[in-house]
Formats: sequence, C-alpha cells, structure tokens
Amino acid sequence: MQNNKPLIAHSKNVEQDLLNIEAFKKDSDPLIEKAYELIEKENYEKAFELFAFGASIDNENVEVLNGLGITLCEMGRLDESRIIFERALRMNDNNPATYANIAGVYWHLGDYEKALYCYQRAIDIDPSIEEVHYNIVNLYMDMNALYPALMRCSDFCEKFPQDPEGAELLSDIMLNLAISLY
Repeated sequence: MQNNKPLIAHSKNVEQDLLNIEAFKKDSDPLIEKAYELIEKENYEKAFELFAFGASIDNENVEVLNGLGITLCEMGRLDESRIIFERALRMNDNNPATYANIAGVYWHLGDYEKALYCYQRAIDIDPSIEEVHYNIVNLYMDMNALYPALMRCSDFCEKFPQDPEGAELLSDIMLNLAISLY
C-alpha cells in the first residue's frame, strides 16, 4: 500500500510561523520588547528563544544581537555572550550599548583592561548614559583602584548631580581611601 502523506506537513503552526517571520522582517520591535520583558521577569530561557529566533532570521540586527548577548550573560554563558557582542560590534562599531554590554562580560571574565576600554569607548560615543559612568566607577572599585574610582566618581557626580547613587558611591570611595591609609 502506497503512503500518500505529503513530505512536508502543512499545518496552522507552519503558517503561523511563516507569518511571524514576515512580521519580524517588517518590524523587529515587538519581539525585542517581549524578550526584554522576559529578561525583566528573569525568564532567560524564553528570552533566549525569542532572541535566537530573531537572530536566525536577521543575524545582522544589532538590537537582537545585544539582547541575545545579554540573555546569554544572564544565563552564565559568558564566552558565547562575548562572541555575540563581538559580532554586534562588527555590524556597528559605534553602538555604546554594545560596548557597555561587552564591557560587563569582560568584567565578569576578569579581563579588567578590556572592560575599562569598552566602558570608555561607550562613554566616548555617548557620554549621557549614566549607567556606564556608574559601572566604570564600580569596576575601578572592584579592581581596588581607589584613586581612579574617586576621579571617575567625582566626574559622575558633576555630570549627574541628581543621581543619589553617585554621592553615596563617592562617600564609600572616600571612606575606603581613608581606611587604606592606615
């Protein structure tokens, strides 16, 4: 008896998947927003699936690559995260978010020099991102480089006087400096 089943099953799921692909090609924002919502809820596996889906359709979309890299980092997959961020930088080497993201990965990997370079590069591109200034101060503190931390934190407090974390961090640095003198 001959089997008359088609080689490729045609179902509503396949049709829906094709519609999702077409929708993503037209506008990737809904997928990216949904994936970041999942990250906020610490549902990294689902966020990974969405970003991986997006990257499989458009592996040159820097926003998708950044999200994928962030998700991999949150999952503890640091080397893979670094590779994704490096790809994003090859697509656009003028993206401060990508530099800040890969700096965080280098920091976690213990490569402080690369982390400092990437944070500084992010600041050079866009000096208005408070979090990057804050992170570079904390990185210096983590390195026990208190004088550079003090200088960076003073600059941070001047640039962002409305940020209460800056003043608190500056007090912590000065206390640590005073303790280190004894």
